[in-house]
Amino acid sequence: MKLLSPQEVHLALQAQKDLLLVDIREPYEYQNCQIEALRIPMADFATTFPTLPSHEQIVIMCQSGRRAEALANFIETEFSATNIYVLDGGLNAWITEVDPQLSCE
Repeated sequence: MKLLSPQEVHLALQAQKDLLLVDIREPYEYQNCQIEALRIPMADFATTFPTLPSHEQIVIMCQSGRRAEALANFIETEFSATNIYVLDGGLNAWITEVDPQLSCE
């Protein structure tokens, strides 16, 4: 499993690199706290993954990174995917490192 720091993801997005950021949290989790990302709940990701457009990096994120790590391992194993990354520390780390103005209360 490959990790990318929030700063690395932020810079890649700003540079418009071939990166797709996917928020796998449940809808109730991102109603009050979100960043710009494709939203696919974790339970739906495995069935949706084969239909996603090709990207150099697909970065999976959740609140803390734990669910994303588990899902990344599953996708790498089941689909032999080599372009799956995890936002290290999830949205919590993103807030700390990139957007301290964002609040998830």
